[in-house]
Formats: sequence, C-alpha cells, structure tokens
Amino acid sequence: MAGELVEFEEGTIGISLNLESNNVGVVLMGDGLMIQEGSSVKATGRIAQIPVSEAYLRRVINALAKPIDGRGKFQLPNFG
Repeated sequence: MAGELVEFEEGTIGISLNLESNNVGVVLMGDGLMIQEGSSVKATGRIAQIPVSEAYLRRVINALAKPIDGRGKFQLPNFG
C-alpha cells in the first residue's frame, strides 16, 4: 500500500509511494549502497509514522523515529 514501510534484504528501509501494476516507487531512508537490481524487498505491513510520547522531548530523531543524538534508546511507556 502507498506509504508502507518496506525493507530490503540488506536492511535498508524505504517508503512505497507510487504503486503501479508492474512497478513500485520507493524512497530510501538510508544510503542504499548495497541494493542492486534483483535485490529482495518485503512489505512490513506498517505505514510510515512517528510515535508520540514525552520520551521524544528534547531528543533528536531521524525520519524513522530512531535517536541520532548519541543519548541512547528511548524509554517508551507501555501503552498496551
């Protein structure tokens, strides 16, 4: 589906954009240097989104909501 996160076999994450019958356009959320023609890619079933909680206050994150400020992982509350 459009906006779905996809994962390439070497670990790069992308976001699917245009969906055609024989072609899917994907924006890469990493360097993608190891992706080659014929590389496997799988759908994750998750739409690209950023979670919200107070754990994100005063933190620097990338487009995949991963911390890039050198302060370690998030301590997220359990909403389940």
